[in-house]
Amino acid sequence: MWDQGGWTPREKGLAVAVGALLLLLAGVGISLWAGDEKQSEAELQPYPPPSETAVPKEEDKGEEPTELVVDVKGEVKHPGVYRLSPGARVEEALGKAGGPLKRADMDRVNLAQPLSDGMALYIPAKGEEIPPGVTAGAPVTSGSGGEAGQTVNVNTASAEELQQLSGIGPSKAEAIIRYREENGSFTSVDQLTEVPGIGEKTLDQLRDQVTVQ
Repeated sequence: MWDQGGWTPREKGLAVAVGALLLLLAGVGISLWAGDEKQSEAELQPYPPPSETAVPKEEDKGEEPTELVVDVKGEVKHPGVYRLSPGARVEEALGKAGGPLKRADMDRVNLAQPLSDGMALYIPAKGEEIPPGVTAGAPVTSGSGGEAGQTVNVNTASAEELQQLSGIGPSKAEAIIRYREENGSFTSVDQLTEVPGIGEKTLDQLRDQVTVQ
């Protein structure tokens, strides 16, 4: 032990200053150590799980066909069933079948008519009557007995005549007849959409082929 009794006042002041400095350094060290501990604890904390982002469900797509299947018959080089893209016309189906034969009556065929899925396209010979249930791709005779090239009168046409229209099969033909029997004559072509099974798309195909005279 030092004999403090022999310290001068200057030496005592220095000793006090050194002691205070040591205490200050010790406090700073403790603070830094405590900060490192807290930082380590924070680093060890697990990251919160990423929030699940709701993935929007795809909207139900319409049941529009991805292709059209058409049965090409009659006076063509290669009769048969052909697959075409939606929006295809009679001209494209005719091309798939190799084109018409020489005896085909192309005056009765509307090459620009849109095709519908499941359609039976018949290319008639000159002077031949078109069989029921198929279409020649052109307006057919009217229900009142007009000549070829006239539109079909849906107020008087028979089921067989209605089936010659694009997109009209036996069930839709019967539905048209049943509608006019129950509700009276059609007053507008647009009224066909009130018939079960006939929508806007079918009406667009029929618009140039029918009349309500």
